[in-house]
Amino acid sequence: MFSTVLAKLVLFVVYLPQIKSTMVSTKYGDIEGVESFYQNSTGPFKSVSKFLGVPFAAPPIGNLRFKPPDPPRQWKPDVRQAKQHGNICWQDDDHEVFIRIFTQDFVYSEDCLYLDIYSPNVTLSLPVMVYIHGGGYESGTALIFQSDMLALHGVVVVVIQYRLGPFGFMTTGDSAASGNYGILDQVAALKWVKENIKNFGGDPSKVTIFGKSAGGTSVSLHLLSPLSKNLFHQAIAESGVDLSSFATQPTSIGVHFAKELAQKLDCTTSDHALMVDCIRGKEGSEIQKAAESVKNTHHQYVRWAPIVDKNFLDDSPQQMRRRGDFKKVPLMISFTSNEGSTFLGPVAKSSFGLTENVNNGVSPSYFKKFVTRLAHAQSSRNETAVLIADALEFMYTPWPDNSDKYALRSQLVDLIGDYIYFAPSHEVADIHSKYAPVYMYEFAHRSKTASPTPEWMGVVHDANAPFDFGAPLTLPFFDDIDKDISLTIMELYTNFAKYGDPTPLPVSGVTWEKYNSSHRAYIRVDNKSKMAASFAPRRVAFWNNYHPKLIQVGFGTKITSASAKVASIHVLPTLALTIFKSLCYL
Repeated sequence: MFSTVLAKLVLFVVYLPQIKSTMVSTKYGDIEGVESFYQNSTGPFKSVSKFLGVPFAAPPIGNLRFKPPDPPRQWKPDVRQAKQHGNICWQDDDHEVFIRIFTQDFVYSEDCLYLDIYSPNVTLSLPVMVYIHGGGYESGTALIFQSDMLALHGVVVVVIQYRLGPFGFMTTGDSAASGNYGILDQVAALKWVKENIKNFGGDPSKVTIFGKSAGGTSVSLHLLSPLSKNLFHQAIAESGVDLSSFATQPTSIGVHFAKELAQKLDCTTSDHALMVDCIRGKEGSEIQKAAESVKNTHHQYVRWAPIVDKNFLDDSPQQMRRRGDFKKVPLMISFTSNEGSTFLGPVAKSSFGLTENVNNGVSPSYFKKFVTRLAHAQSSRNETAVLIADALEFMYTPWPDNSDKYALRSQLVDLIGDYIYFAPSHEVADIHSKYAPVYMYEFAHRSKTASPTPEWMGVVHDANAPFDFGAPLTLPFFDDIDKDISLTIMELYTNFAKYGDPTPLPVSGVTWEKYNSSHRAYIRVDNKSKMAASFAPRRVAFWNNYHPKLIQVGFGTKITSASAKVASIHVLPTLALTIFKSLCYL
């Protein structure tokens, strides 16, 4: 089925209509894009002007590698062609098959700081939506998020790129390599939008940022950063928030990975300045190859991620949230129903050494090993790990069906989803809703005709992405229900961008209630969307209220047992890395 899906996507891309050229001015010079017409559009807009591969910063190459972005160079008086997507930032080739759906002509490069703009009318002043792609801070590209259908709903859509992996997030914890370059690229893109989007028909005073997974955590981190002040006015965080375990990492962990990278490149690690100079002198392909071989033995943290640098982030997200030190803007938070299902098998195998095929359910022994090894990964103190394992086992055993292999699998899926997505999303929503409107939704729809995953996986991580951008309206393998849901999602999103309220009038017969910590209202989006309250309240409370207390339980003696050390060592690549390196792809 998946090969058929790819073939149909290729046909779609080949025959996408592009009718005539169109030109606008920017601060740096004029650019020429293309205008595509959609006569069957049911809304007031019948065409989209697209400006692709527009530079928002100078190429971060040579001496600019491992440094914050510089402004782009002017190209006046020349006219820059903006009719094809820019280079793709260095990343592994695991998802190249998805990129090739949209183009065969692409280049991996450090020279990748480009954005794509989709405008339904360059002469108006429309709300702006800026999309930040996901991919665990290690992969992703703008070109797969083609936004014609979303723009036809009356917004200007901007899809940005940013440096990934070590190019975007390597740090030495000092001035040699301060880190956070990738997220500073996002800041630079938002500044570019503020300065130039008016000429594309966008209103710079009405900007909504949105993103999924690492894009969602990026969106949420911008709520905390002083550098992002006044660059946006609303936010949508999908499948990831600033309190998610993979959103940031301790500086010490980042330094560890930087030194391991240096060793693989035969660079010194004793002097940070010399180390960074040595890495800077290597070819981009060398750095990427070395980065892919860096092992991660640190539970919870990805290899390359934002840090508290006293520049983009003044303090940890936990501390800033507790202090109320964040932008009090309207916020939408979303997740899919079965976030954890995509990752159960890969996580169990790569992180915990469990090789049983989860497509056939999981055995009681597999279940017990999973929760035990997760607990030992969270604490090197054997007594604490045993306490956590007991709590996890009790919490997630499918009583009374504690031997049902399918029920056990379902519970492990919930565990992963709760830990990484659902609990931190609710914690952020609880805090943020005290100061500003919060809207929460569960994407609960599994396409009957366009879901390549086994049915047991349900509504997986990333399932919502095609619906956000209107893919079911243009691709032939989605059905009418998919089309209706995509229209609903786009209406909710663009209403939020326009009015700060996703349902100023009911959408699909539903008025979306605001979330608050007393009444945790959320909308469940499927073919019969409806309001609900308190998503998995007991499980969320376990992770947000009880689990932190378990971690801090003291036993009065220092544990140095070999079993605790061995348990820690055998947690190979981190749970978070396995999960969030993947899927920003449609």
